[in-house]
Amino acid sequence: MSRTRGGTLLSQVHQVSGRVWNKILRDNRMEDLEGARGRVLFALWGKNGVPIKTLCEKTSLDKSTLTGILSRLERDGYVEKRPDETDRRSTLIFLTGKEEGFLHNIDKVSEQMNQIFYHGFSEEEILQFDEMLARILENCKAVEAEIKK
Repeated sequence: MSRTRGGTLLSQVHQVSGRVWNKILRDNRMEDLEGARGRVLFALWGKNGVPIKTLCEKTSLDKSTLTGILSRLERDGYVEKRPDETDRRSTLIFLTGKEEGFLHNIDKVSEQMNQIFYHGFSEEEILQFDEMLARILENCKAVEAEIKK
């Protein structure tokens, strides 16, 4: 295989798009959704009683990083941690309702970001790109699972 730039480009897209996303959030008074906090709240949106292990999978955050973020979200009144009544070793995460203040703008900011991502792309290109990214993510997750063994 010849030398490619995919990994470098993905890393750069991650960095730049994160800064753009955070600016869009600030412009819409949604600073509390910046960074990993937003990823966690998005993963919980519309769900309650989510195990930490499931949140790790949905956000691609490791448990120690997620635990710190959850502690800050709990401190700020966005989530509650409760023991799982069926498995005392497990902790479940519940939204408090404070995040509902963002509902009025969430579709707007998400659409803004999609417009930036896919500017100049045809519908077919968007679908192909999403498929390819999903495959790259699955490849990386498979290797990560092997590393953890």
